[in-house]
Amino acid sequence: MADIHADFIIGSDKKSVIWMMLGIIFLAPKTTFRCIQGMENRSDYLNATCYHDCLKYEYFSEFDSSIISEWDLICDRAWLVNLVQMIFMFGVLVGSIIFGFIADRYGRRPALIIASILQLCLSLILPFSSNYWTFIALRFVLGTSSAGLMVIAFVIGIEITGPSKRDIVSSLYHIPQAVGEMIMPLFAYFLRSWKLFSIGVAIPNLVFVIYLILLPESAKWLISVGRLEEAAKVMRQAAKFNKLPTHNMMEVAQSIENEYTMSDNSVKHTKVSYLDLITKPSLRLKNLCSCLAWFILGISYYGGNQYIGQTSSNTFLVILLAGALQVPGLIISGYFYKIFGRKPTLIGFSVMCSVCNGLLAVPDSWLYLKMISGTLAITAATGAFNTMYVYTSELFPTVARNMAMGASSTAARVGSMIAPFIAGLHQAAWLPPLMFAIIPLIAAAVSFCLPETKGQKLKDRLDEK
Repeated sequence: MADIHADFIIGSDKKSVIWMMLGIIFLAPKTTFRCIQGMENRSDYLNATCYHDCLKYEYFSEFDSSIISEWDLICDRAWLVNLVQMIFMFGVLVGSIIFGFIADRYGRRPALIIASILQLCLSLILPFSSNYWTFIALRFVLGTSSAGLMVIAFVIGIEITGPSKRDIVSSLYHIPQAVGEMIMPLFAYFLRSWKLFSIGVAIPNLVFVIYLILLPESAKWLISVGRLEEAAKVMRQAAKFNKLPTHNMMEVAQSIENEYTMSDNSVKHTKVSYLDLITKPSLRLKNLCSCLAWFILGISYYGGNQYIGQTSSNTFLVILLAGALQVPGLIISGYFYKIFGRKPTLIGFSVMCSVCNGLLAVPDSWLYLKMISGTLAITAATGAFNTMYVYTSELFPTVARNMAMGASSTAARVGSMIAPFIAGLHQAAWLPPLMFAIIPLIAAAVSFCLPETKGQKLKDRLDEK
């Protein structure tokens, strides 16, 4: 039961999260406009040109309506489109903190259920937003719930999965996200208004109701807070489903609790705070480089997706390809960092991302080159992200690992908040590709400052050699 639940939780959550995170591509698609009613009743208004005396604009895109046409987000209001995504990503940052606290204090199950209900209810309410500011407020809260689903689903999936399958679940964690990105253009293709599209991606969230019935609490968390009888019950249910012996589960829970106690005693003299990530010489450089790499990857992945969605002549196809090519990117990166090491893999994918982004500066007439380059850039960013997840967890000792991952993840969220504004630099067509080409090279450069961790024993304490 545990293994099946882990796959189910991770799969359904990641698809929903990516629909919320990248939905802006179809909520605010590439749009041109023309003034059709002005105070001077002129008839010579030019396309995509702003006029101070225009009373009404006409919009042209592949969609019947978008948030751009709904609330006239053009001209001096165009920056409000990017604000939508920035506020959502800020919600993700806040949600990571809030739901992380709830999960550690009150349990993985209640935290995930709260996030799921929020995601379901607010995603169904969002299409009926009466104005822009209501819409953006709902998107902020959806960002917090998306963070809860994303973070807690991974933790509970790992904790309730048996040791023999834990590596597989970890390495396949991002694949449902890629599948979700592949499916998203299908919703947009058949639902050509932002309201119908929003309803379409919200309805599958009804699957979250199943959590109330099937989702068990993490036995590891129950043991960590001393609720051994409940942990033993969960373990008996999992053992029964997997056709394993179900007796003596209380003794097993007690032995695990004793291991936790011994582990705590062995490292109690090396308790670490977030301040130590900056002040300790052994952590400072690693933390700085890791946060910078995550910050850059946040810009590269989320900004790249939004940019190719805005500039492609066939948004549906290019986003579908971007999602499809992430699957081999994840598999190849997992193979590469296992065989060649974390540092070479991170550098290689960062350089590949840079080159592919640079090719996006070619003329629009080079349609297929731009399409292939854009999708490969996303593939490379995904591979780099997958590698960095493993790399960061291995760079830091046990006493500082969770804090280091939290700091790095926060840096990625800040990068994802900035990404829409880089993707929206339309003053010069070559500027966004240039920015997206230079930024990954910085990640490659900082990688040289980090030690290789392939085959190294994970450290537990700061003073461990």
